[in-house]
Amino acid sequence: MTDPDRIVVRLASPALFVGASADGTGADTDVVTDEHGLPYLPRHRLAARLRTGALSALRVAPDLAEAVDQVFGRSRSHGADRILRTGHAVPGDEVRAAVAHALAGRAEPIRSTLRRAVTDAHTTLESGIEVGPHGAPEPGRLRTNRVLLPGLVLIAPLTWAVPPEEEHWRCLARACLATDQIGRKASRGRGRVDVHLALPDDPNPRATTLALAAPPARAGEAPRP
Repeated sequence: MTDPDRIVVRLASPALFVGASADGTGADTDVVTDEHGLPYLPRHRLAARLRTGALSALRVAPDLAEAVDQVFGRSRSHGADRILRTGHAVPGDEVRAAVAHALAGRAEPIRSTLRRAVTDAHTTLESGIEVGPHGAPEPGRLRTNRVLLPGLVLIAPLTWAVPPEEEHWRCLARACLATDQIGRKASRGRGRVDVHLALPDDPNPRATTLALAAPPARAGEAPRP
């Protein structure tokens, strides 16, 4: 089986990837975008959620504890103590190429207007009353949040500092399957995601991930394909 080279994140519900957008959108809580106005998931947030998923998966596979530390690092850093390397999770190549082409050669203020339109196409505004520290609404505190629309697919390139072994792939695959929410306000139904490993032009990333997540073959059984 050829090794996957990417992590695919599909939004199943509106999500808040809070950060600074290229031009600002006027919302109280903005969404992080790149220089072209396209939303993305920063690599450190993706790595943190994957590590949380890996730790939760240890409940049924405690033998993978050492692999979790090797893959994700004990300090959640991108330093030498972890062998997994991920990039930002960004829209696919075709989308980014089309947006870059549309912006190429554009002068201000047209360029900013187009960037803002790109952000608007992938997001929506939600309004609500701010909740105080005790969970009660704060009178007169109407806030707006810019959220990503469900259905958005983001792809993070995947590399390793050293060649991964079977238990490293199993650890990462289980971390992906256990990661079902990313972003803020997850307790309110936001940020539900499907996360899978994928090959280039993979027709079924879920099947790829499940195959890698499967427990090792017992004596006498056929090995993982």
